Amino acid sequence: MKDLLVQLDDLPYEILTYIFEKLYNHEVLYSLMGVNQRINRIAHDRIFTRHLRLLEYCRIDDSSLPLSDLILNRFCSRILPEIGHEIETLYLEGTSIERVLHATNYPNLNNLGLCDIDDKLAMSFFSDTNPLIHVFNNQISSLFISSFNKENDLFSQSHIYESIFTKIWTIFTNLRCLNFNSSSFRDDVFVRIILPETAISSTLLELHVNGISMMDCLEILDGHFDQLRILYINLYYIRALSFNKERNENLLPNLRIFSLRCDHQISLDNFKESVVSLLRRMINLEVLDLNITVQCYEKFIDGDILKKDIMIHMAQLYKFTFNIYSTINHRYQTNFALNESIEKTFKYFSNNQIITCIDHFQRYSRCHIYSYPYQWKIYDHITNNFRDGLFTSVTQVLLRDEHPFEHEFFLRISKSFPFMKQLTIMNWEAQQIKSNNDDKILSIIEYPNLTRLNLTFTHDDYVQLFLFNMKMSLPNNLHLRVDYESLERVTYCFTRYMTENNSTKFAALYFDPGDQIDEYHIKNYFPYACIHRTFRFILSK
Repeated sequence: MKDLLVQLDDLPYEILTYIFEKLYNHEVLYSLMGVNQRINRIAHDRIFTRHLRLLEYCRIDDSSLPLSDLILNRFCSRILPEIGHEIETLYLEGTSIERVLHATNYPNLNNLGLCDIDDKLAMSFFSDTNPLIHVFNNQISSLFISSFNKENDLFSQSHIYESIFTKIWTIFTNLRCLNFNSSSFRDDVFVRIILPETAISSTLLELHVNGISMMDCLEILDGHFDQLRILYINLYYIRALSFNKERNENLLPNLRIFSLRCDHQISLDNFKESVVSLLRRMINLEVLDLNITVQCYEKFIDGDILKKDIMIHMAQLYKFTFNIYSTINHRYQTNFALNESIEKTFKYFSNNQIITCIDHFQRYSRCHIYSYPYQWKIYDHITNNFRDGLFTSVTQVLLRDEHPFEHEFFLRISKSFPFMKQLTIMNWEAQQIKSNNDDKILSIIEYPNLTRLNLTFTHDDYVQLFLFNMKMSLPNNLHLRVDYESLERVTYCFTRYMTENNSTKFAALYFDPGDQIDEYHIKNYFPYACIHRTFRFILSK
């Protein structure tokens, strides 16, 4: 280490700074502060002290982990007292929040992130008796909260969130931006975020919130935040509404940027009554992003519908990105427009290339239209009809088809999604072309960033492909969810030979609680894998 520091010390200031910028700021400060006068001066540069994340990133599920006690002790006792006056942004993991904030004074802190903070800790932190709150109440202009629920039922959690939201508007009097990210949404659990009448802010300009309903969205826009300019909403569902009609027709002239995503499919009627009617109130909107799935009856959502229902009502709109699936059940319609016809409806759309793709299944047909380059983290419902492309933003992928996936298809997926971390395959059709480990013509399929693989609803062929095929290269520390009976068949009751290189790659196996599993033989076959019996296999959104 000493020789390395001597070599570093010989490099010019600009090159050293360039090297250190490749590290996390907390790594630079912990490793280099106090080494010698020159390197210490670089470590004190505002590039490394202004924005600080005192946490570790878990690539398995995108959560945050605490720093080790050794590192945290040094930060609290030596580093933070030296640089506290320079820190403007601070992201903290739940268990270390109180300790770090008590370590020194932060006179210039205005951006605060509370990551993976549980409900109990959140209630304590936002309590009127917490002295820290009164220190930072006028300073904080941007607040990020990532919360998770350990044990409360949905009713209790809703009231906890109501209490937290009420206190946020009371405490942080200069808040400009709030990002509330509840892991209940990731767990596929809907929790209402209730806004009491006292939750009013005349300073809030930007709001990000997920896991709510359309009713909550309308409540947010019902005069609580009259200066709001930017709104990002992830809805759990959209249903028919029974609000006061007059109240829901008030214009929203201040809103400039709006992003709406809904994970669950909505009916065409709800799309028009809820989404379209809401958008038409945003008369000065400049940027719009839609990510939804709509159940239609006669025709797919296309460019003509988007122009007629939305775009012509927004004179200031200059950027419109969308990722829209529309499905039609075959009992309503059997004659469908060709893909070329759908493409023509986007002929005069500017700023983006529009990709269209139509799939026909036994019971329904689906049309996918999206702006390219693709900007979302999730890409669902990929079939053999996939149009290819490069999707560098995507980390979570779902492959689903009624026709088999062959070797070349998985190769296409690896090339299109280089940063894919979570993969789910849903396909009950056996492969027609069984790839051979000795086939030198076939290219090796590589998913270097894959951390979670879900093979619960697949034919045995795909389980075999990922476990035994030498043309499939998997990374280490992989978490696998799989049907136990399928795994038992493919492994010949855990007697089939598997190379040590493959068997040691799995860090965890997930089975349904009702499965009668043989843990002894599983552990012998996958010696480094933890066994989980749960319905949950959380994929971050």
